[in-house]
Amino acid sequence: MNKKALLKAGALIVILVLPVLVFFFLRGFGENQYALPILNPASADCPPNKIDSIHRVPSFSFLNQDSAIFTDRDLEGKIYVADFFFTRCPDICLAMSSELARVQEAIKNYPEVVILSHTVDPLYDRAHVLKAYAKQYGAIPGKWIFLTGDKAAIYHQARCGYFIATRPASSDTTIDFIHSDKFVLVDKEKRIRGYYSGTRRQDVDRLITEIQVLLAEYKNKTQ
Repeated sequence: MNKKALLKAGALIVILVLPVLVFFFLRGFGENQYALPILNPASADCPPNKIDSIHRVPSFSFLNQDSAIFTDRDLEGKIYVADFFFTRCPDICLAMSSELARVQEAIKNYPEVVILSHTVDPLYDRAHVLKAYAKQYGAIPGKWIFLTGDKAAIYHQARCGYFIATRPASSDTTIDFIHSDKFVLVDKEKRIRGYYSGTRRQDVDRLITEIQVLLAEYKNKTQ
């Protein structure tokens, strides 16, 4: 076969094969291939709480804004967003709570998604204080839950459950608590799937999007 014939044969193969390749490329491109990572934080200061080598948020028992006991068992089958704040916070908590109100609006029609806000000032933030704060930000009962309780347990949960910085300031007289601005996305298996700055609108937009990705992940598993 001469060179001209080879070129013609090559061109014919390209014409026949290229549409097939384009079809498979476009079909793959059109599918949602995006999946959230499963994070596996650890600390030498924290006892491990793992299943299949993956960290799980530990069990807990606190009081909600209605003075009712709220435990991890109330989150069975739930995706949730966790954060830590206090009602007398003069700065970043205001932005964080405003952003969580926006998250609540985005998830209000998804019963399997809730928000947990833990106070880092439980001596002041009793249930009735949290209830007033919840009303101030339009928290939907059962959708956005505010938690208080034993101070040591709350701080341990922040450090060893979610691996975020939360501690009281050095002075006992100040109300200035040092705490993270992070929102934490937790899946139905109590695995951490993402961290987001609660004071950055772009990060919160990403959180809202990734909640939808996680919902789709569970939906696909049932199909």
